Amino acid sequence: MDDVWKPPAYESQQPTSAPYVWPHTPVVGRVGSRIPMVVALGIAVAGMVLAAVSILATRDETAGYRTWQQQSRAMEPTYPEGSDVTVRPVDGSGVRRGDVVLFSARDWGADSVFMMRVIGVGGDHVVIDGTGTRVSVNGKTLREPYLSKGDPVFGLPVEVTVPAGRLFLLGDHRDIAADSRAPHYEHSGTIARSAVVGIVVDPASVPSPDRLWTWVGAATAAAGLVAAAVAATVRRRRIGLTRESDIPASR
Repeated sequence: MDDVWKPPAYESQQPTSAPYVWPHTPVVGRVGSRIPMVVALGIAVAGMVLAAVSILATRDETAGYRTWQQQSRAMEPTYPEGSDVTVRPVDGSGVRRGDVVLFSARDWGADSVFMMRVIGVGGDHVVIDGTGTRVSVNGKTLREPYLSKGDPVFGLPVEVTVPAGRLFLLGDHRDIAADSRAPHYEHSGTIARSAVVGIVVDPASVPSPDRLWTWVGAATAAAGLVAAAVAATVRRRRIGLTRESDIPASR
């Protein structure tokens, strides 16, 4: 009975070496780095800040300018009734002869704002003939090419010395303008400098907002956001591929 086959002992069926264990290396931190995405977001934030600062800076340059609509024919033909004019706010201290100003007409008994031309300032000696078309200031005849052309309406001549701190005003349409020539006004028809609320300016002289840095900031912010989105997508894909390669293929 010695040649009868016997199964090998259980111990002899075990592998001679330990089974292979698939290594799991934490590659997420290496492959899916957040650094590119963080850098891109930082660029986007910097662009937003640049655009915001540029908008605030240009807004300060144009602050205060406004549009006013002429309500009468007193300044024709320079500013016809209904025309829009650009006004820069001033306090009256820097007003000079020849300026067209907006002012409160309370000194003339009207609770409204008028627009007229400054002819004389404090201390000036103003002489006007009966037509209102020949005006001299301190002995020098004014050249006024802006006056309305038409048949003159004769009135009383005017001669006045402008009190200190006050302004003598005339409309360009002398035939119909109710201005400093009116004899019933106090202070020789003048108005206080403090009554001035604005000076008419050429619209072309209004500072134009420089939007260059605004556009640069906006473009930088957009590029940063796009780059951050791309970096996030690439990171997710790399993490996914790495995890798939981490799993051994089934046999």
